[in-house]
Amino acid sequence: MIKLSFDADGTLLAKPYLQEYARELISRGFEVWIVTARYDSEERYTEDFKIKYNILSIKDEHKYLFDVAERCGITTDHIKFMNMNLKSEFFIDRDFLWHLDDDQFECNDINKNTNTVAIQCNSSNWKHKCERLIKKKLK
Repeated sequence: MIKLSFDADGTLLAKPYLQEYARELISRGFEVWIVTARYDSEERYTEDFKIKYNILSIKDEHKYLFDVAERCGITTDHIKFMNMNLKSEFFIDRDFLWHLDDDQFECNDINKNTNTVAIQCNSSNWKHKCERLIKKKLK
């Protein structure tokens, strides 16, 4: 099964059209994941971090992530919290076709250090790039 991945913050959680695309991909039979830089527990966030990113409630932020994942059809075992480590560490030995992200640094790092293709979701042709890779893989 072809594995595809979305970042959470600034990407899947922020853009309803990406949520719709994730649902569509799942209905087409693809395995869709969320790979996020977030910590996996509330206790790991410092007060400075919460202030810097204007986060009132980590619990609410995590609940929203899980709610969006559920609405998209992404199961909790397909959510990877990177605990503020680079996402390339997750992809390096895994067979993911692509990862969609808003962070150019993360995209560059994934493209440089893994076989997963990272695509900037803020580019005008992000969906064309995703679909072109899928079509190529299916041939």
